[in-house]
Amino acid sequence: MIKFFRHIRQNLISEDKTSKYFKYAIGEIVLVVIGILIALQINNWNENRKNSQYEQNYLQRILKDLHKDQTELEMHLNKDTLKLDAFTQIMRMIRTNSITSNQQAFLGALNSVQGANWFEGNDVVFSEMKFSGKLALIASEELRESIQNYYKHVEEVIKQENTYIALQTSAYYRLNDYTDNAFLREASMAPRWNSNTNEVTYEDIIHFFNNLNEDQKKEALKDFTILKENILFSNKVRVTHNEKGKATIKLINDYLEKKT
Repeated sequence: MIKFFRHIRQNLISEDKTSKYFKYAIGEIVLVVIGILIALQINNWNENRKNSQYEQNYLQRILKDLHKDQTELEMHLNKDTLKLDAFTQIMRMIRTNSITSNQQAFLGALNSVQGANWFEGNDVVFSEMKFSGKLALIASEELRESIQNYYKHVEEVIKQENTYIALQTSAYYRLNDYTDNAFLREASMAPRWNSNTNEVTYEDIIHFFNNLNEDQKKEALKDFTILKENILFSNKVRVTHNEKGKATIKLINDYLEKKT
C-alpha cells in the first residue's frame, strides 16, 4: 500500500503536476491522521470495555459482601433485642425482690446478657479495590461515595462495640467486688473451665443477688442501666449501618441494571 501511494506521488512529480502533488500529499496526510484517530478510538473503546467489565465484576463481588453483612447485622439486631429484654427482666426482678420465685427466668435472663455481639463485616473486596487504586473504576461518583461511606461507617460500629465491651467488663468486675467469689465470670465459661458445678454456681448467683444491700442494689441497677443504654446506642448505630447497606445495594443493582 505504501509503495502504491509512493508510485502515485512519483508520477505526479515526473509529470510536473506540483499543485496536484501537494493536494494529494495533504489528502494522504489527512487519511493517515484519520487512520490514527480511528485506531486510537478503537483502542479507547477496547480499554473502556475492559474497565467496564472489571467494574461490573468488582461491583458484583461487593454486592455479595453487602448481602453477607446484612445477614450478620440482622442476627446482631435480634440479639440486641433479646439482651434488652433480658436486662429489663433482671432489673425488674431485682427491684421487686422476686428473684427467688422466678429463679429459672432470672438465670436465663442473666445468661442472655453474657458476652458481646461482634460485627465482623466483609470488606475484602473493598480493601482490594482501595489499596490497588481500583475504586476509580466505579464510574458513578454517587455509587463510589456510597460504597466508601458504608465501609467508613464500619469504624463507628466497631468503636461502639468496643465501648460496650469495656462497660460490660467494668460492670461485672464491680459486681464481683461485692463478694469474694468470681462466680459471674465463672458462670459465663464453658463447663470444661467452670471451677464450680452448675448447681453450686446457680445457687451462688441467686444467693448473691438476693443478698445485695440497698446501696449495692442501686449500684447494680445503675450498671445494668448503663449497659442497656449502651446496647440501645449500639443498636441505633447498627440500624444506621444496615440502612446504609440497603441503600448501597439498591444503588449497585440499579447501576448494574442500566449497564445490561
